[in-house]
Amino acid sequence: MNQGTTIMAVLGKKWRSVLMGALLIGAFSFLFLVLIEKNFRVTSEYLIVQNQGVGTQDFSSLSKSVEYTGKVMSEAIYSELFVNELVKTGKVNAEFLPFNQKDRLEAWSKMIRVQRNPQLGIIDVVVYDNSQREALAISDGINEVLNSESNLFRASSQEVEFRKISGPITEQNPTLTELIAAIGGGMLFGALLSLVLVYYRGEKKQHYVSVGSRPSVSRATAINPDDYLESLQYLDRK
Repeated sequence: MNQGTTIMAVLGKKWRSVLMGALLIGAFSFLFLVLIEKNFRVTSEYLIVQNQGVGTQDFSSLSKSVEYTGKVMSEAIYSELFVNELVKTGKVNAEFLPFNQKDRLEAWSKMIRVQRNPQLGIIDVVVYDNSQREALAISDGINEVLNSESNLFRASSQEVEFRKISGPITEQNPTLTELIAAIGGGMLFGALLSLVLVYYRGEKKQHYVSVGSRPSVSRATAINPDDYLESLQYLDRK
């Protein structure tokens, strides 16, 4: 019997254990995702528009400049300077993040996510928070900093506009798609893990049974006491 046939045989006998393992890991994946994620997300999409001076740049140079600006700002949003400028807008309370610098930046990095499309000069800024109102306020503050203080993060003197082309879009977090993916992935992992454990447990049990059923290689020979005494008497007569 090959290994594939053996696995199918084990699955046929222990399918309840495999199913329970899949359901258990799937449930844990669901709970883990729900507990660690914020309740809301607010997404805004920005198009980077760089004004071109007459005869100063060709299209290729302008595209590279926009791509570079998007890359710089995508990283700058995570910086302490950006957080400080966000607080100055008055959109958020100064205490919305911890005062310790390390904890402050760590909490901020978990609160936002920036994605960019360099080919199109577009960046997406997603804000996560347990309060829908707070998430919207942070998103509004980010929009203001991008359009009024972006020169703090750029060496270029050219005028750049971060034009909001969609958003702010508020959604429940995590989304239904993410929940389904987490549950499905957890169940698949749980089923595979349970199948492996059941298979190797059966192999181990079968090994012990086969070893126990083998005849002993050597056994102690029983000695008759009468024969032993007779042997001693024979030696005395000698």
